[in-house]
Amino acid sequence: MYRPQIKVLDCTIRDGGLTNDSQFTLETVRAVYQAACAAGVDYVELGYRNSKEMFPPEKFGVWRFCDEEHLRQAVDGVQPGGTKIAIMQDAHKAKAEDVLPKDNSVVDMIRVATYVKDIDKAIRLANNATDKGYECTINIMAISHEGSPALDEALQQ
Repeated sequence: MYRPQIKVLDCTIRDGGLTNDSQFTLETVRAVYQAACAAGVDYVELGYRNSKEMFPPEKFGVWRFCDEEHLRQAVDGVQPGGTKIAIMQDAHKAKAEDVLPKDNSVVDMIRVATYVKDIDKAIRLANNATDKGYECTINIMAISHEGSPALDEALQQ
């Protein structure tokens, strides 16, 4: 049964970057993006937008930071169909000022990943993203390790 409220997000590049420090070639990222568009995937997450102060660029590939110039190279000339571009920010590893206004970006959605203890940081980043014109989600990680009172409070916020 088709349910339009359910969306498919491909995070091959972003999640796969955890195994190779985001050292993907532009060709690989373009191929994944093209395949996701051709398959009708709703969102394709091309990497992180995390702080270069916390992740040395000499060690990590460009997909750990998703600078706009690299994203534009990855999507240039590809017919997206209905596929939107997403990036992730870690609440405890990202800065709000690293997000451009939506009018200056190819990114459609920012997912903010957080632990319950950092929910305030995640909310600030999410508010920053929505204020700048993006779709935004907050994803709480390691949820099974949290007790009910702390999780309930985080969800309430």
